[in-house]
This record gives sequence, C-alpha cells and structure tokens, in this order.
Amino acid sequence: MKLKYYLVGLPLIGLLAASCGNRKEAPADSEISEFEIHKKLLTADRSYRVETDYGTVYLEMYTSVQWPEKFGGNDIKVLQDSLLNFAYSDTTSVSIRDAINKYLDDTSFVEGVKNIAPVDTLPSDSMTYFSSVTGSVLDLDEEMVTYQLVSSSYLGGAHPMTTVRPFTYDFANSQVLDNSNIFRHGTPTDSIVPVIKEALARQLGVSVGGLRNAGVFADQLTYPGIPYISGNTLYFHYDPYEIGPYAMGSVDVAVYPYEIERFLQPSVIRLFDQGF
Repeated sequence: MKLKYYLVGLPLIGLLAASCGNRKEAPADSEISEFEIHKKLLTADRSYRVETDYGTVYLEMYTSVQWPEKFGGNDIKVLQDSLLNFAYSDTTSVSIRDAINKYLDDTSFVEGVKNIAPVDTLPSDSMTYFSSVTGSVLDLDEEMVTYQLVSSSYLGGAHPMTTVRPFTYDFANSQVLDNSNIFRHGTPTDSIVPVIKEALARQLGVSVGGLRNAGVFADQLTYPGIPYISGNTLYFHYDPYEIGPYAMGSVDVAVYPYEIERFLQPSVIRLFDQGF
C-alpha cells in the first residue's frame, strides 16, 4: 500500500486593473484581495489476491482526495466531516489518514471470500475487480467551495457501478447545501420540479413533452436531485438509473439562477454572481 500526500498552498487573487489610453497602471493594494488556501492531495492504493467460492480473483483499491486544510479564515470542520462521510461513509475517524486506511482494509463488499491477502502486483491475465474513491474541488471562491466525490466499483457483471456525490459548502453558514436548506420555507416540490424539467429539456434540445422520447424516465423525475453550485449555475445531480438508463450516465441539470431565484433562500442567492 502506498500513501502519498502533497501540500498545496494556493492564494486566490482578484485583480482590478485601471487603464487610461495606452498607459496601464499597476493596481493599488486596496484593489487586490487574497484568499489563502491550503490543501493536501492524498492518494493510496492496495491490491489483494482473493480466493472465493467461484475461483481466484484480484482486487485493486485506489483512492485520491484533495483534503482541505485551510480556506481563508473559515471554519471547515463540517466540510472535513462531510468529505469523510460522503467519500468513505465514515463518521468516526478523526483524521483523513485513518479514513483512508479503513477504506483500504475493508473488503467486505466482495462476496464468497474464503481467503484474502495483499499482493504487490496484479497478474496481467487475471480477473480483476476494483473499487475506487476520488474527491476533488470542482469550484471555489471566497464564499463557497464545491467538491465532487466519485465512487466506482466492478465486481463482475456487465459494467462497473459508479456514483457521483457533488456538494457545495457555504463558508458563512458552515453548512453543506441540500434540498432542506436551499429553498425558502414552504416551497413545495411541485414548484421546483417543473423548473428542472424545463432546464433538462433545454439541455437535450427537446420540449418537456419530448423528454421521454429523449430517453428520460420522465415519470421518475418527481424530485430535485442533489443540488450544487458550479460556474455561477445551480445544478441538480441524478445518478444513473434515477431518471434515465445506465447508458445515459449521471445527469446534471443546469438551472440558471434567474430561473429559480424566487424559490431560493437569500443566503443561497448571495453565493451567485449578482450579474446574472
């Protein structure tokens, strides 16, 4: 098993430059904002030889996560706990290293195991299962950060199983955005779903009535997916099979802020560029 980490310190600097004719002036200090960032990129992998009821297989496990150490002066404890939970279903580890080691140790998802042992390399002609978890920053500014967690596994069958868990963390309120806190109180689901259907139809280049013919399980699109913010847009994420066949993959419906602003909490609206 190899466990690696890299320390990354990245200042976000916004520059406003004033110009006059062809002469460019250097920005004054008051025009420069700095947002200090510290992250560690941790990666680890381990391989196993597995004796099962149905023969010998090999298992390859891998994980990589951009672990936050500092985002400005914000409290990120809830962010860190959420990463452990969403990436590794871990609510007890006190550190990312503990969570990674527990993930690599856990092979209980392989059925019919008689004996299992770590190996240094995988035979080229072997039947190989795999399990992987990755976590990376999708979007970041001084108000919020959006992460994307991808979990994928293959234990035989026609194709791997993959789930994606994006989420946005609001620095000011120290909370992960979800459908329980982004909408104004009393907003019914029946008000949100039509907006999502219109946005999905636009993405697919069809009318709302044509969603079914485009491959969407329209009758199953009865609830908002997992919300997250990226590129000044509110997305609703659905995993394969939720609102479409596996071949459609994950579906991320892009809803522009002006389309849904009337339903959003003021604390959520402020996370968008007010130029929308």
